[in-house]
Amino acid sequence: MKKGKKMILLCLAVLFLLYICESVYIGAKVFAMVKGSYATYGGDNTYADMVSDEIYRKMCYRNGYLISSQGNPSVKEINRLLFPLACHWITGGKATYWYTYEIYDDSNELVGGSWNIPVTITVEFSGSRLIVTDYYEAP
Repeated sequence: MKKGKKMILLCLAVLFLLYICESVYIGAKVFAMVKGSYATYGGDNTYADMVSDEIYRKMCYRNGYLISSQGNPSVKEINRLLFPLACHWITGGKATYWYTYEIYDDSNELVGGSWNIPVTITVEFSGSRLIVTDYYEAP
């Protein structure tokens, strides 16, 4: 193989690696935001510089049920959150994750939940910052 072709392949490999690293970074940020929202019932937005309070509340998928474990230790919750898959371009990107949430009352009966729900979050880059601009949860 000629030296020029090797150099082109090396450059393409480096660009691909950078793309993957940026995608993992976006996924990790979104994952941390969703976990933070879940832990605080969408309340204490510690990511206010990256996401609005409205979107942060929407990220908490355990809100909206008749009962909750907040202040009620006999209520059991099962939460599964998959690490987001992210794709991006120069000005922004999208990250999609799936969650499953089940809630059981004090007699251990299922009273609500959602299973394998896809959520897509749109982000934009503002300088070196990541800004969440949209949240879409499939019905």
